Formats: sequence, C-alpha cells, structure tokens
Amino acid sequence: MSQFSNIKSILLAGAALTIAACTQGSEIESPGATNPGTPPAGGGGGGSGGATASCPSGFAEVGVITAADPSKSNVTLCELSGTILSDLTLPFVANTAFRLDGRVDVGVDDGLAGGLGDTADLTIEPGVTIVGDGGADYLVVNRGSRILADGEENSPIIMTSTDDISRLLDTDDSNDAGTGLSSEWGGLVLLGQAPINECATGSVGVDCENIIEGVTAPEAIFGGNDSADDSGILRYVQVKFAGFDIDGMGNELNGISFGGVGTGTTVDYVQVYNNLDDGVEFFGGTVNVKHLALTGNFDDSMDTDLGWTGLAQYVLIHQRDGQGDNGFELSGDTNPTISNFTIVGDGSKAYRMNSGHVGRWLNGVVAHTAECFRWEDAGDDDASYDGVGVDPSFDSVLFDCDGGLTGADSTANGVTVAPLAIAGGTNNSTATPNTLNMMFLPGANELPPAPTTPFAASGLNMFFDDTAYIGAFSDTETATNNWTTGWSFKVFPDPECPTHPNISETDEKNGLKVCSISGTITTDLTLTRGNLYEIEGRVSVGIDDGLAGGSGTTAALTIEPGVTLFGNGGADYIVVNRGSQIFAEGTATNPIIFTSEDDVDGVGTAAERLVANAEWGGLVILGQAPINECATGSVGVDCENIIEGVTAPEAIFGGNDAGNDSGSLRYVQVKFAGFDIDGMGNELNGISFGGVGSGTEVEYVQVHNNLDDGVEFFGGTVNVKHLVLTGNFDDSMDTDLGWTGAAQFVLILQRDDATDQGDNGFELSGDTDPIIANFTVVGGGTNAYRMNSGHIGRWLNGVVAHDAECFRWEEAGDDDAAYDGVGIDPSFDSVLFDCDGGITAANSTANGMTVAPLAISGGSNNTTGTADTLVNGFINGTAESMFTEFPGSLNGLNGFLEDTTYIGAVEDSMDTWWQGWTCSLEAGSTC
Repeated sequence: MSQFSNIKSILLAGAALTIAACTQGSEIESPGATNPGTPPAGGGGGGSGGATASCPSGFAEVGVITAADPSKSNVTLCELSGTILSDLTLPFVANTAFRLDGRVDVGVDDGLAGGLGDTADLTIEPGVTIVGDGGADYLVVNRGSRILADGEENSPIIMTSTDDISRLLDTDDSNDAGTGLSSEWGGLVLLGQAPINECATGSVGVDCENIIEGVTAPEAIFGGNDSADDSGILRYVQVKFAGFDIDGMGNELNGISFGGVGTGTTVDYVQVYNNLDDGVEFFGGTVNVKHLALTGNFDDSMDTDLGWTGLAQYVLIHQRDGQGDNGFELSGDTNPTISNFTIVGDGSKAYRMNSGHVGRWLNGVVAHTAECFRWEDAGDDDASYDGVGVDPSFDSVLFDCDGGLTGADSTANGVTVAPLAIAGGTNNSTATPNTLNMMFLPGANELPPAPTTPFAASGLNMFFDDTAYIGAFSDTETATNNWTTGWSFKVFPDPECPTHPNISETDEKNGLKVCSISGTITTDLTLTRGNLYEIEGRVSVGIDDGLAGGSGTTAALTIEPGVTLFGNGGADYIVVNRGSQIFAEGTATNPIIFTSEDDVDGVGTAAERLVANAEWGGLVILGQAPINECATGSVGVDCENIIEGVTAPEAIFGGNDAGNDSGSLRYVQVKFAGFDIDGMGNELNGISFGGVGSGTEVEYVQVHNNLDDGVEFFGGTVNVKHLVLTGNFDDSMDTDLGWTGAAQFVLILQRDDATDQGDNGFELSGDTDPIIANFTVVGGGTNAYRMNSGHIGRWLNGVVAHDAECFRWEEAGDDDAAYDGVGIDPSFDSVLFDCDGGITAANSTANGMTVAPLAISGGSNNTTGTADTLVNGFINGTAESMFTEFPGSLNGLNGFLEDTTYIGAVEDSMDTWWQGWTCSLEAGSTC
C-alpha cells in the first residue's frame, strides 16, 4: 500500500484506517459473510469487493465493517473481551480494529497499596483503533495495572465507535465529523492509587477509597496513598463519540475518567470529541496533563472533583455550540494549577466554580457568549470565595464574556466573588476583547504588550513551559501547523488550497485536495499542511535579484511540516532564485516530501519502486555567495555562472555574500527526481546548491534514487548536517566551483544492485575545500571517492566500506600542483578505509604519482587494514566503536561542527538521528 493512501486518515481519523468519510451504506457483517480472500496480517483490502485484513495472531475475528465506497478498504473487527490478567499487546494491522465486547478490564483491582489482585499492562501500538458498539462497551484500567497507549503524531491511537468507522467508509465524505452524535460506545476509565479526599470507605489521608461513577457491577474502586502512582501512558490518543448514562440518573461514563491517578502517569496530546457526559473528569489524584483538546462535548469539557491537585498546560476547550454545559466544572476542594488554556463556546458558562475549589489559573483566554462564571455554595459552608478563606486565583487571563463575569444564579455566601478573585491576581483583563484568529490562535490582544502579559509559570513548577503568549497556542502556530495537527480530529476546519496567484485547486488524490503550483512566485507563499501540491513545469521562486541584490523581485516560499509536493515528469521542478528564500521546515515525525506523482499514486511494484528515478525534476537553490568559475565577471569581484539542468531562461548564481541566506531545509526528503535536459549530461540533481551561503540552514535532508547526483554544491559556503544520500544513480555528493562549507553526519549508501550501481560516493572538483566530519560511505559503485585535481578538503572521523576501490584520483586536464606533494593535498584523519578493490583505482592519474596512500599516510589515525563491522549496513559496530576519533576539537576547526567521540555518521544503535523522517533505512520502511 502506498504510504500516501492513508494521508487523510492520519489527518482526520488515524493511520489504522485507510480513508476518512461518512456513514450510510456501510454495515457490519458476521465473520461468515466476509468477502473471499484474506491477505496476510498487515495487508489491506480493496473496498467492499476486495479482500479483508486478518486479525493479529491470538485475536478472534468478530465481524467486518464493509466499505460502501469501493475505493476504501473493509475493516476487520478483532475481539477484545473479559478481564486481561497478563500483559497484552494490541498490535497495529492495517484495516483492522479491536472491538470491545462489553466491559473490558485490565487487571483485577490491586487494592489501596497493591498486592491484592492480578495486575497487567495493556500495550497499544501506534495507529491502533479500538471500537465499541454501544454504551455497555468500555475499557477499565484497574488499580495497579497500566495502559501503555503511546501513539505517534502521524499514527494516533483512536478509541471510537463502530458507527464512526462506518461513517468513515461511506461514499460521502461530507458528514465524517459525526456532528451531533455521541454515546455510541462507553469510554475509558483509569483507576489509580493516588490520594483522594472523599471516601466511600476509610479516612482521608489514611485509607480513603471510592467507587468510580459510570461503571456497572462489579464496582470499580480507586484511591490510595501513592502520589506518584503510575497508571501508564496516554499520548497521541483520540477518544470520540463516547459516553453512557447507566441508570438514567446522571451516573455517566466520561470520555476519560481519571480516578486517583498519580504523577507517574503520562498524559500528553489527548483529545476527547463529542462525549455525552464530560470530556475528562479528574476524581482526585495528582496526575499532570499537557496538550489536552476537549471539543464538542455535551456536558462539561473538564470536570474536577475529590481533591485533584495536578497540573495542566495547553488546554483547548471548544464547547459544543448551544448544547455544552460548562467549560470547567470544579468541585470537591480540588486545587490544580492550569496554564495556557483557551475556552471558546456558548454553553452554560465558561466556569462553574463550586465551593471549596481553590486552584490557580494562568495565561488563559476565555471567549464565551454567556457569563464567564457561576459560583455556587452547593450546600457547603466553606469559607472560600468570601475573601476569608483561600480563593481561586487568576493571573494573566483575558476574560471576554458577552454575559459579563458572573451569572445571576451565583451564590457564594452572599458575596459577588468573581470580580474579587480576578482582581486579586495580576495582569488580568475583563474589558479587552479577544482577538483570536481561526477561533483559537492568538492575535494582538493575546500577545505582549497586550494588557495580559504572560505569567512565568515555570517559577511555580518545572512541569510548565514559559511562554510569550496567553492561551493554548503560540503566535507561530497556524490552523494547519499547531500542536493538534496530524493526530487530532476536527479541531480546525479542513484544509483548503492557499489563496495565491500561483495556486489553483485542480484535483483530489487519496482524499486530499491537490493544489497546483505554477509560474513565477513573486509574493510570499505558504504551502499549508493537509493538501497535496503538484509542481506544474518550472516553478520559480522570485526573479533573479542579481549579484548583490536589488535588481529583481524576491519572495519566500514557506512549506509547513508534513506537506508533500510532487511532479509528473522531468520538466517539473523548483528553482529558488538569488535573493529569494525557501523555508521547508519539517519535523522528525512530519518531514516535508518532494516526490513524483507515480509515488503518490502508488504506481509500480515494490521491485519497480526500488529502481524508480527521473520521475520529476528536482530542487534548485541559487544564492549570492562566492564561486570560483565564472560565466561572466572575475573571481572575487563579480563572478557569476549558470546552473546546470535548468532550461531557458538561464538560472544564475554567485556573488560576494559569504553569509547569504537562502532559507532553510530541515527534515526534508527528495525522492525519484533527476532529469537530463539535452542528453549530454546536463542534468538536474536531487538538490543543486548554486552559490548558497552560510546563512542558509540545511539539516536532516535525504535524497533518494535521483537520476543524477544526490546533492551537488556549486561553490558557495553553505554548511550541512545530518545528510542522508541513498540509492542515487550517479554520484551521491558532488562538489564543484570552490565550495568551502562544512558537513557533518553524512550517511551515503550508494546504489548497489545487480543491474544498476551508483557512480561515486563523493565526486570532488573545482578547487573545493570543505571540511567533512563523521561520514559513512557504503556501497558498490565505481569508487567511494573520485578526487579531481585541485580539490583540497579535510576529512575526519569517517568509515569507508566499499566493494570497489576507495579512490580514483584524476587530473582532468588540470596542471594544478595538488596531489603531488608539492601543492596542498586533501587530508584525512581518523578514517577507517575498508575497500575490497584496494585504495587506488588503476586508472588514477595525478601527475604520475600514486597519491592516495600519500594523502592518507600524511594524516593521523587512519587505517587501511581494518575490516568494517557495520551493523544493519551503516551503524557503527565493534571495530568502529574501538577506533580512535580525531584527537583535536572539530568545533575548533570550524564552529559549525560538533565535537564527537566516535567515527562515522551513526555512533551506535542508540544514535537514532536518522529515524522517523527518512525512508528505506528502518526495518519495514520503504520509499
């Protein structure tokens, strides 16, 4: 299955399912009615006419949800039932879901202090979907047991209903939000041994226990004396369409109930959507929470009771329009600290503060159509709220409530307490309107120097981050690139193509809009996440700004994390002209991908994709840094040249600004590119850097299966870190025209198959003089190095493991004195050379001398007699780990470099800088 076939499901529903859509027309079949043909576990299926996936080993199939849309895959339901008495893992298998059969317990209650019951860990792999078929289907994690639901940004764990899955597999995508729906299954209950302050048995502070609401017999008990109780992990988790009233008397299941859960539990990046009762409720305990999104819930969004004393930061509450109750309901002498929260809604109130609640509220935005507060005695004679006891406190909170601060139904010992509590804090505002953008993002009044100057929350507890804004989101986040992006459901509107003269919506692929980019971009453009972008022909960013600037039109192309761009042929490529910039800032979990339409469409077998190349053009970045070969002008004065591979009009590079800033490339893949424009070797590289300067940031970049070179540096001073070059058909890294930058952590895996091999790992020409440290070159191409005359450079802490010769040294018609011991030779220090063909190729010609041994022996700690022991093809093994690294300071040679205590690009199995954002390196990862 193409990696792009589940993009929409990642964005809208989760990686376990292939496409997000709607409801009617899908149905659950019994196991006997499944379609014929069952692929291996992990395989998908076609739509309703295709095969279905198999449940993982050990799990019984209990039904199939048939896709009404033939382009979508059926979903096989795998049984999860009873009481789990030993550790159990729910593995991810595409197009399957685990169906709860009634109440499912993890472990048996282990009592107040442990030792009373059988405990278990339930591990849920990223991308897994768990479903219930009605309110009686829910999951309870008992005291002493744990849930390890550790999802990933691109593979959240989803807990939802079978009805939701049916909606997602329908032919109509318009209703996949399930608007107005809830109570389609039960919910999630976590029970721990942390302190609570209201007891069904025992005494507070001694042996206090209680019974969680919403759970049918047998009763589920929580509470204890372990503040650090560890009930597991909830990270990147969605809980949708849950909630159930078990007796019609308000004894209801919440989306997630935390009963006596302690600080040893991790809760981060969690959403509850459309729950019948509260989104989350904390019954005592000490658990802390970050990145909590509560959207569309029918009762309170966040309810606290029984003495919860935890911390929370980055809390988004979007109340259900016209139906939700309170944003926060706070009872039972709870005393949390909550920072960076945003409440938007028109429910009953933003806050319902029942007596006895204390708490501290920092850096918040309250935008509500009713009153901000309802303060209530609830029959309690606690002195709080009257100025005598301890009141809740607020600092740096913007209150913008159409109904005013306090409702007429507030009764707190006869005193109007909301203004009193707010006025007692600092930097609060009750008169400034909110300026939230896209409903939740900060505007002018949420940022300094607005009246609500942010409070430094870390001074209260190191759990908190200090922020330069109030509310749940920062001023650098957008509707398509924020902490909810990629893993949550329907927080922001579905993505649209950017409004820009060079953008048009042309198609849909894999459930995503296709936005076409064409022409010359002369005004700033941001490619927002959640769409696919088709490169139509040559796309130029800006018009050449000349040698020193001021003679053209400049623009910035910004690409958000997770965006994929594709071309359909060699004539489709991007040129960033001098003076303009590209900001392609991906993340380790959401790289930016430049690829081909065939790749997006999943064209070709796995074997065909291994040799795919030249399916689109490539990326060209041009700057104003110095070069040493001129088409016009003179070196060091006004030297300019024309980049290779670009059709008319010519694209020019070079200048005198060594610090030239052409933008940034970070966590970027470039795949299946390269194009020969004239059949004479005038080819596009994966990435061409022409006269690019040191102000440009290039880090965590992969080029895979390019027809010509992976990357080529034509002069300039740009530095590079964490560069991965795999499967390229010509040289992996080519340098020319006087490049003088530095590179560190360079991993080269040359193309090496029976019919098609790459050329050189490095080809080095044109008097280039870089410093390259911590590199690994593995392959079976022509040579590891082709050193053309005039190349200098310094090579440190390397591993060269090659099937042919290490070096080919060549004059290339140049009479430069280098390589003969008279001029300046390249130098090598702490490099392990293990080349089956020996050090120097027989066709080396360098002023008649065998120069490779000379250059190597002139350095320190090099070896030509030690066999490599690389693990998995590129990770240091025993020989590499015992090798002596460069004895001096790398940073002392060049401030860009980091000092290291090892050779090679990857220190050991614990060094994982290449994981997550690359393709083809990790087990199971393909390009």
